[in-house]
Amino acid sequence: MEGKKNIIEKYSIYFLYIIFAVGIVGHSIDYTHDLMIQLTPLTLFITSSVLVINIALQKEKKYFLWFAIVFISTFICEIIGVETGLIFGNYIYGETLGLKLFEVPVIIGINWTLVITGSIMIAKFCKNKFLLFLIVPALATVFDFVLEPVAIKLDYWNWQNGIIPLYNYVSWFVISLLSFALYRILKIELDSKIAKHYYFIQIVFFTVLLITM
Repeated sequence: MEGKKNIIEKYSIYFLYIIFAVGIVGHSIDYTHDLMIQLTPLTLFITSSVLVINIALQKEKKYFLWFAIVFISTFICEIIGVETGLIFGNYIYGETLGLKLFEVPVIIGINWTLVITGSIMIAKFCKNKFLLFLIVPALATVFDFVLEPVAIKLDYWNWQNGIIPLYNYVSWFVISLLSFALYRILKIELDSKIAKHYYFIQIVFFTVLLITM
């Protein structure tokens, strides 16, 4: 059974690399750019589902309790953020990310949980439990830092006056820190290679698009 899980994970990782490679090429070519934009919600749904299914094979039930709590709490933060500008700054979501609830794309809560999951998996190299509380939120915040300029170009969201406030990144750090604290409190035992790759692939994806677009 363990061997079967490893095979599924290996080919799932290959699949993610192929999907995001196609995305890089498609976004970079004028002829297919608009099509890639239209396919964004479906692509994110498929790739995130692949990751979640692989994690589910580990049968770590506490992870999905954590997933649900982080999804709901970050989604609420986004709703408050859009309505008030208090948490992240003044911004609105565009149409690229698809289905919205209270003006926030549903995929956003899922993205929060998977980015933090990937950050946790990458940070496992560190054996100092105190440093982990710095490394994990730092990795999640770096992800947002790389994502932001491309997200604006692709109409994921737009900031008032085109300025990304510093406290957006502070909020990312704090929310990721609290999410990781909950992960530790629940004593979740998860070791997901695909989560690491998902984080890395997206970093490469948005970095290349920033250069090529």
